[in-house]
Amino acid sequence: MKPSIPEIGTVIRLQGDIATVMLKGGESCKGCGQAKIGLCKAGGTTMMLTVKNPIDAKVGDSVTVGIDKGIKTKGYFLAFIIPLLSLIFGALAGHIVGKHLSIPSLEVMAGFITLLLVSFFSFRRLKILDSSSSMAIKSVISDNRFSGSIESDEMRRYSEYFV
Repeated sequence: MKPSIPEIGTVIRLQGDIATVMLKGGESCKGCGQAKIGLCKAGGTTMMLTVKNPIDAKVGDSVTVGIDKGIKTKGYFLAFIIPLLSLIFGALAGHIVGKHLSIPSLEVMAGFITLLLVSFFSFRRLKILDSSSSMAIKSVISDNRFSGSIESDEMRRYSEYFV
């Protein structure tokens, strides 16, 4: 599921803080990492997804499901920030060592080597992070409960002006 396109589904089962949500396979499901690792179970046109339930949604609620914010932040950090910092640190270390040993352009080689090594370990950790259950219920759209009264447009206008 792409993080920018949340999916809408219905909660069908609760087990503690974990919910099973029935989704209709939409645009977000194409090429989804969750489906590739087996967290989604396709069943015709609908899919069952096991997600975290931090907002305490109830069975029957229509909810939006997306990637957990903490997992998304860790992923961005592992994919972009750590490799960039390793390149800068390696180049600075190579510059200092190259200056003392009189080796020209050592900062380029040191920066590139640290970038490769740290990126390798960072991307392995990112793959492990992607295989964990990182989906969560973002919001409840409707709670599927009827309040017993339907307010007409006339009643709404009346209550705006006189209440």
